[in-house]
Order: sequence, then structure tokens, then C-alpha cells
Amino acid sequence: MHFTDDQLAIIGCFAAIAVCGLIAAVTFHFGPAGKSSQTTQATRSVAFPATAKTDTKTPDRKAA
Repeated sequence: MHFTDDQLAIIGCFAAIAVCGLIAAVTFHFGPAGKSSQTTQATRSVAFPATAKTDTKTPDRKAA
């Protein structure tokens, strides 16, 4: 079966997209995003202080 140049280009594009998707899936699986949820949960549980620093030099502004 003989393909035209346009058909070969389209087949090549689909093959490239498939290879990129496979690489993305493998790197996600082995990367930090695909690791156990314990690491992710520990990262999310970092607490930040809820105190806001107030600037006493600027007067309170009110809407018109």
C-alpha cells in the first residue's frame, strides 16, 4: 500500500503526538506528581500565619 506525501505527513504527526503522550505519561508516573499521596499531603499541610501586617501610615479609604 502506497501513501501520498500528505498522508505520510499526517501519519507522522499522529505518531509524534502518540510518542509525546507516552513520554508524558511515563514522566508523570515516575516524577514527583505521580508519587504517593503521603508526600503530597505533607506538602499541603504547611501552615502559614494568618496575621496580616497593617500599615499605620496610610489613612482608611472609603468608597464614594
